[in-house]
Amino acid sequence: QGAALRCAGHTAGPFCGLPPSILAAFDRAKVPSSYARGQILYQEGNPALGVYCIREGLVKVYRIGAGGKEHILRIAGPGDLLGYRAILAGLAHDHFAEAVSESRICFLSADALRPLLQHSAEFSALALRLLERELCETERRLLDSSQRKADERLLIFLLDCGEKLAVHNYLLPEFHEIADYIGTAPETVIRGLRRLCRQKLIRVTRRVIEIPDPARLRRLLQR
Repeated sequence: QGAALRCAGHTAGPFCGLPPSILAAFDRAKVPSSYARGQILYQEGNPALGVYCIREGLVKVYRIGAGGKEHILRIAGPGDLLGYRAILAGLAHDHFAEAVSESRICFLSADALRPLLQHSAEFSALALRLLERELCETERRLLDSSQRKADERLLIFLLDCGEKLAVHNYLLPEFHEIADYIGTAPETVIRGLRRLCRQKLIRVTRRVIEIPDPARLRRLLQR
């Protein structure tokens, strides 16, 4: 495990602000792994064995509805923590988590986390902050779905993914995944991407998207 994977060596992420002694314990306990696109982290109904901290890549969080239809609840990226709600509730996972790009993810077992939840006020406060952030993100998506057009929701999605990955070029999820997440049809996503390409706001080559000027896209949204 190189320095790049040490929890204590990063200034951004879910565990920032925790005491060095806790971060050192995390460094000893975590298990770093690489995930290929389409690889499942955990499934609905699985016992909650621990939490997953995303270092690189994107992960979709989803449920399976009637008729086997997939409903994406969230696209998580670097710095996001997955699986912690099931640990807090003492329940099995109520959703699936699947890598949508090549990802590097650290796993922390529930056995390593439970003593901190019981005895560390800092870690308990962290859990509450994570819950609040997820709630705010969900509320924003609900508001966007009712008040913004599909093209605007697509712009927000592209910019959010770039911000999560801290890059301006990345591999897009499948078109049907984007469509499900922003609440539109895959054809609408494809037309929207083509329109943005014609306007020279983005470049897409083999599903790798490049956003030359993210500030320009944000100004477009504000108008």
